[in-house]
Amino acid sequence: MRKRVIVIVSGTALLIAVAVGVAAVLRNRQQPAPPPDVPVFPRPVEVRVKAVERKPEPVADGEVAAASGAVAIVCGEDAATAERYEARNDALRSIARRRDLPKGDVAALMAYLRRADDAMRVERVAALKNDVMNLLRCQEPMVEGLAETLMAMIEGRPVAGFGRSCRAGVPSPAAVADGTATLPARSRDTDGDGTPSLPGNTIHPPVVIDYCIQHLGAVVNELDDERRARVRGVLVKAAREKTKPYAGTALYSLAEDKRATREQEGELKRLTLALCKPGAHNVARIAAIQLAGQQGYSEALPVLRDTLSGEKRDAVLDTVCIGSIGLLGNADDIALIERFKGDARRSAAVEAAIKRIREREDIGTPTAGKGASLTLRPLLRAVQPHEIRSDSFGGLGAAPPDKENIVGGNNRGFATRS
Repeated sequence: MRKRVIVIVSGTALLIAVAVGVAAVLRNRQQPAPPPDVPVFPRPVEVRVKAVERKPEPVADGEVAAASGAVAIVCGEDAATAERYEARNDALRSIARRRDLPKGDVAALMAYLRRADDAMRVERVAALKNDVMNLLRCQEPMVEGLAETLMAMIEGRPVAGFGRSCRAGVPSPAAVADGTATLPARSRDTDGDGTPSLPGNTIHPPVVIDYCIQHLGAVVNELDDERRARVRGVLVKAAREKTKPYAGTALYSLAEDKRATREQEGELKRLTLALCKPGAHNVARIAAIQLAGQQGYSEALPVLRDTLSGEKRDAVLDTVCIGSIGLLGNADDIALIERFKGDARRSAAVEAAIKRIREREDIGTPTAGKGASLTLRPLLRAVQPHEIRSDSFGGLGAAPPDKENIVGGNNRGFATRS
């Protein structure tokens, strides 16, 4: 009997303990405690986020040092790589996407552009400087003084405060700054209109000048009126240099000016028609004939017809003449250009030209002009005559380079700042 009472009491105590435990668990579930080490803060009544200007992420000191080291190699300051184009080009590739180069690196690259001496061959120096110009043009904000540097390189003079002075016939920086600089006698007013031509002692080779002209055309619409006027003055002088290959490139850069007045458009037309004639440098003449077709300058037709009717043959010149006659000519020109239909190098241009003429005859339009533009714009590199080929439309274009423009996109046409 006593044992039974003990068992009952023990069982009752156990049930009570279980009930207490269950109640504790339920209470804990209803009021969960915060996890350890996580502070709990009272919820604010209102949170207002202040609008702030987004700033660029800071560049680490190591990245700046690496960029500066690459710039030194690009500029040929490293004796071990000064004569190796591949090494210097690789160094430029490593910083090609940078839009925020330190001021010291920008200054070093600008000084390298102005420098005429280099350990590498001219064509390699030109290719490297073209990519340097692209890199500088893509900096944000735009590099101060870049346009002035390009103009000075074209004119064969130092930039005020930079470069070497007292070279043969080159004015000193002080003379440039105060406006007392004079040009060599042989370069004064060679056109008879009061406007001096470019100095005859330009220290940069024509291929580098060609790049400078192209890059000026790419930035002309980003300049204020005063600097734009100065750029146009330099480009007009370059376009008058009929015996230089870059004269045609200057025409295209002038054509890029979206703020050109009616008078300035007339000036471009006169310069273009002058370069279309025999006696101009063949590369410049080819560019002028192409531009005449694009712009609808029908006054060029007599020269184009005479060129195709003559005995002297030049495949590239013939092809551009055919292409522009297709844009400017009429049904009477078909018999002239059909003479070249059996030539593999000219046949595509002939077919396209005839098609354009017949389409215009159907709708009664005398010339195509700007409405039927060809992809004829010069590359951001010097284009040689053997590189010009017919494109799929029968027009003329420059053969694409063997590498992409390392600053972004390819070299076809004027690059734009991204």
